[in-house]
Amino acid sequence: MTSACFASAASIPTFWVHALDSSGAALARAADNARRNALDNITCVEANAFDYLRERERDGTTFETIVLDPPAFAKSRAALPGALRGYHEINLRAMRLLAPGGILYTASCSYHLTKPLFLEMIERAAADSGRRVALRELIGQPLDHPEILTVPETGYIKGAILEAMP
Repeated sequence: MTSACFASAASIPTFWVHALDSSGAALARAADNARRNALDNITCVEANAFDYLRERERDGTTFETIVLDPPAFAKSRAALPGALRGYHEINLRAMRLLAPGGILYTASCSYHLTKPLFLEMIERAAADSGRRVALRELIGQPLDHPEILTVPETGYIKGAILEAMP
């Protein structure tokens, strides 16, 4: 399951959210939660994120905000090379879809993708995107998922907030 969230803000404060996931069941829960919270600006889209990003790039769509929160692509050390290609591809496509000044939040929950490798992958994706992308913040474990210093496997969550420069 690969998920992403895209927000297109044509005018503030009105904006539209495209909640994207390859799981119909996950999208059904998202739609139900939106309905329960009286949110009528969310469209649930069942699709493969890689395909969706390529299609949006082909049709010239841009977004003010993109959130990438894929599943762990590297569940083992042996899977790391393929995972790096996947993370690079999804971030490269998202960077190309950002409007000038747009914000990308990207994350990884793959333990085998270390923080230095994560940052290196983001740097390569930015260079390959042909865009000037500024790193605004690196984010680690949230308070409810403490990283235990003597148990390195607990340090698996990492994220970055990036801005597409005009």
